[in-house]
Amino acid sequence: MDVYFTVASETLAEKTQRLLSRYRYPFHVSKITGKNGCTYRFRVSGNADAVTSLLTAHGIAYQLI
Repeated sequence: MDVYFTVASETLAEKTQRLLSRYRYPFHVSKITGKNGCTYRFRVSGNADAVTSLLTAHGIAYQLI
């Protein structure tokens, strides 16, 4: 199952990419420019509970979509 979420800054996107790579989660990230600035959209292959727990445990603010 895929998990979709966004993070609000380039710094968080880079941290998220390193974290997902370290835990060997396949992912795709794309930059979205909108009226509120840039956000980064992630699609991660894995269990939603496991992925969100990992993000939360490492202090990464995200929003599920």
